Amino acid sequence: MARIISDSYSACCRRIACAVAFPSRINHRHYVVMAAFVLVHSPVTGPSTWRWVAHELAARGHRVSVPAVPPAATALGWSAFVGAVGALSAGIDSPVLVGHSGAGPLLPRIGTRIRAKALVFVDADIPPEAGETTLVPDEFLDFLRGLAHGGVLPPWSQWFGPDSMRELIPDDRAREIVSAELPAVPLSYFETRVPVPAGWTSSPCGYVLLSEAYAEQASKAAASGWPVARLPGAHLDIVTRPAAIADAILSVAESGAREPVAAERFAGKTAAGERVSRQPAGPEVVAAELVTPELVVREPVAPDLIAPAPAARRRLRRTRR
Repeated sequence: MARIISDSYSACCRRIACAVAFPSRINHRHYVVMAAFVLVHSPVTGPSTWRWVAHELAARGHRVSVPAVPPAATALGWSAFVGAVGALSAGIDSPVLVGHSGAGPLLPRIGTRIRAKALVFVDADIPPEAGETTLVPDEFLDFLRGLAHGGVLPPWSQWFGPDSMRELIPDDRAREIVSAELPAVPLSYFETRVPVPAGWTSSPCGYVLLSEAYAEQASKAAASGWPVARLPGAHLDIVTRPAAIADAILSVAESGAREPVAAERFAGKTAAGERVSRQPAGPEVVAAELVTPELVVREPVAPDLIAPAPAARRRLRRTRR
C-alpha cells in the first residue's frame, strides 16, 4: 500500500513538473492555475460580446471580470471609457487584460491603470510603442463621417448593411443579445488621438487573429516576438466559437507571460485557496453584479463620476469596431 501511495505521489509530481516546464502541452480544460482575466468589449458593442468566452474561462476555474462600460461613459470619449474600465476592475490583482476590436488601441492605457500582468489583443489594432494612436484608420474615419447624423453614429449593426450581423452571428438568440447592447456612439469619439504610455510593450503581450481584416496586425505582433494564435474565421467569433477563443487566449497568455498561467490540476480551489465553482454561470446572468467568485460582470459606473475626455461596403469584410 505504501508503495502504491508513493508511486501515485511521484506520478502526480511528475505531471505538475511537466506542466510548469512545458505549459504549451497542457490541456487547459484540466490543468489550470487560477488566473484573473479582464475582458474589455469594444466601445461600439456591449459586454455580452464576451459573455460566452467568459463562461468558458470561468468553467476552467479562472476568475473573469467583464466590465460593462455604459454608453454614456463612452460618449464622453476614450478617457472616460478607460476610466470606467479601471473603476469597474478595482480590486482585481494583476489580471491578464484582453481587448477585442476597438478596445485594442486603449489596452496599454487600461493595462497601466489596472496594473495588468499581460495584454492580449483579439482581432484588434495594436498602438505604436510610443507617441499617439488613432482609434480607427484615417480612411475608415471618412467612412464613419458619411454615416453620422447630427454627430452621432448609428449602432454598429447598421454600418455594413442589413445582413451583416446575421452573417457574423447566425444564431438568432445570440444575435439578439449582442444587438440589444449596441450603443449609438458620437462621431467625436473616433476623431481624437490617444497618447500611448511609454514602455507599455515591456509587458508580456499576445495576439489572437480571427478575421483577415486584422492579418496585418497579427503579422506586426509576430514581428515583435509576441505569441500569435491564428483562428481563421469572422470578427465576432468570440460569440460563435467561445471554446476555441478561450483556448487561444490561454495559449498566448501562457506563452507571453513570464510566469505560466497553467501549472496545476484544477481541484475546485484557486492557488490562494479561494473556493470556486466547477460550472460556469448561466448565460442569462450577464447583467448581474456578481455571478460567482470567478465570473464577475461589473455594473456600469455613473458617467458623472468619470472625468470627460480632453470605401464603405468593402469594410464589411473588415468589420472594424
